[in-house]
This record gives sequence, C-alpha cells and structure tokens, in this order.
Amino acid sequence: MIRTEEIYDAATDDAAFDQLASRLAAAVGARSAVLHWGQGAAQVSEISYSGYFSDEQMALYGQEFVHDDLWGAALGGRAANRVWDFEAVVPDATYERSRIYNEWIRPMGDDTFRCLGGVIQRGDTTGHIGLHRGRTQKSFDVQDRAAIQECIGHIGRMFDIRHRLDRASHHGRSLQATLDLVEHAIFTLSMAGRLIHCNGAAEGMLRRQDALLLRQHHLFARDGQSDAALQTALRAAATREGTQAGALFVQRERGLPYMLSVSAIWSGTERQIVLIATDPGVHDASLTSRLRALHGLTPAEADIVVALCEGKALEDVSQERGVALSTVRTQMKAIYSKTDCRRQSELVARFTRLPRLTLTD
Repeated sequence: MIRTEEIYDAATDDAAFDQLASRLAAAVGARSAVLHWGQGAAQVSEISYSGYFSDEQMALYGQEFVHDDLWGAALGGRAANRVWDFEAVVPDATYERSRIYNEWIRPMGDDTFRCLGGVIQRGDTTGHIGLHRGRTQKSFDVQDRAAIQECIGHIGRMFDIRHRLDRASHHGRSLQATLDLVEHAIFTLSMAGRLIHCNGAAEGMLRRQDALLLRQHHLFARDGQSDAALQTALRAAATREGTQAGALFVQRERGLPYMLSVSAIWSGTERQIVLIATDPGVHDASLTSRLRALHGLTPAEADIVVALCEGKALEDVSQERGVALSTVRTQMKAIYSKTDCRRQSELVARFTRLPRLTLTD
C-alpha cells in the first residue's frame, strides 16, 4: 500500500505530485490512474496521470469526450470524500454502448472498462480521483476500495496544501509585478538591516552601483557622508515605535542624488524597514496619457502639466516647446478650466500625487 508520507511529499514536491497517480495505481493493481484538483468541479488546476494513456490521447479526451464520461457523470449528487466502484453504479451494458468506450477507448486498441473513483473536497478545493482496469482484468474488490478510501483524507489535505501554496505564489507574483510597476526602487529590510526583498528598480540600482552597494546582505552608500546618513536613518527606523518616515539624499557618481525615504512598518507580527529610493531624473512616460484620460487635456496641455510637476517654470516650457510665452499662458487657462484648478500651485499639488509608473512593453 502507498505510504502516507508519499502523499504528503506531493504537497510541496512537483515531481512527487506527478508520480502520485502512478503510485496509487500500483498500490491496488490498477492499469491507469488520474488525479486532479481545482477550485471547483469545472476547473482543473493540476493533473497527475499514471502515464498509461499518451498526452495526445488525453488531449483528445479533453477536447471531445469529457462530457461523454459516464463515470464522471455518475458522481453528480454523490457524497464527496468517498470512493465509488462504478461497476455498481454504471451497468456494464450501458458503458459498453457508450460513445466514450466505442469512439475513444476501443479505437486506440484499449479495453479500459472498470473504475474506482470519487470526488475529494477540502475547504474550497475540489479534486477527483480515478483508477482503472481493463475488461479482461478482475474487478476491483472491497479491499482495493478500502485501501484507496484510507488515502482520501490525506489526498484532500495534500490538495489543500498545494492550493494554498499556489495561491501564495500567485499573490507573490502579483505583488512583485505591482512593485515593479512603480518607478521607485523599493527595498524591504529586517530590523537588523538585512535585505529581505527588493523590486526590479531596486535590483537595477544595485547592479549600477552608482549610489548604493550590497555587502553581506546589508545596504551601504558609496559616498561616505551619504552612508553615515543612511545608517543613522536605518538605526532610527529600527528603534522607533511608530511608522513615521525619515528622508535623506544619497549622492551618486553622476547626476542628481537619489532621494531616500525610510520608514518602519508592521508585517504581520514583525516590524520591517522599507526604504524607497526616488530618482529625480526619471521621467514617467505614462503621466501624459493618464492626464489626458483624466481631464481630456490635449497632448500639448498634458505635456505642460508634466513639465510643471517636474519643477519647470512657464518660461522653461515656452523655450523647450519653441512657442511664445503668451501661447503657453493661453493653454494654461484651458488647463485650469478642464481640471477645475485656479492656481499653478494647486495644479502641481494635485498631479504630483499621482503614482509614478514604469510601464514596459
């Protein structure tokens, strides 16, 4: 009989999960087996096949015969977490006349005719199990059914673990994609200053080594004075009880210095340090299109708002665009009207609050 450890190995080991159907089949002398789970009867997230049928044959089943599966249909309305012997549920004569037997099983030179199977439910995870023998093989007996029934609870818990891990992995991927969307470099540190995680922009910053360095999993600034300020800010974040933020400049080899914001946050029952590095020279290419979508600005009007948010004066905008200052002032009147703002300071304050995004193709 299959060992319980083999079932739970499949909870975290993909290879063990792939092999589990074969191990269950071998445990009761079945010729083939299938095991799958999802978040509902109609959704399949993962499948473990014993390998008796080829991938092409299983693909044909999924495309043309899944709705003709009498054994699967017979499970409807039956109790979950119980193993059923389908010889007692679907008469041999009915199965022998079925489309799935005559148009899928027999044309491939096979005689699969007997099945043990059932629905496995644990939390919001629904799984199915099926073990099969050929027509010339002996029927499944009470001992075979009891042996698989003994495994059902463990298989259900294994399905639930894989579901939770899959959900956590999906959440992690979604979180990473969100952090990568933000143009700021974001570092998460332990209270001892050890790097826990960083987004794509932060990884790029460390690769450039133009301002911050990573040594033994701790962050340092290249510039001595900047590093002294950084370490002081990290120590302050680690000791204060609140979540108030500190800020500092970190000099770089060329260009404007990075602006670093440092704060302590709670993550579950633990506090962590979040360090956000802003490159004042980075231009958000998506801001123009978002301003146009929000307020119906023309491309020229949106460009003026972006320039003002970057700290430029109207005279600078006039010179860069090669238009008269009076033209820019006229466009500003249209911008005020469309955005319901009265002053330039109000306009800048409103739109500098929009998140700065890094969009990739």
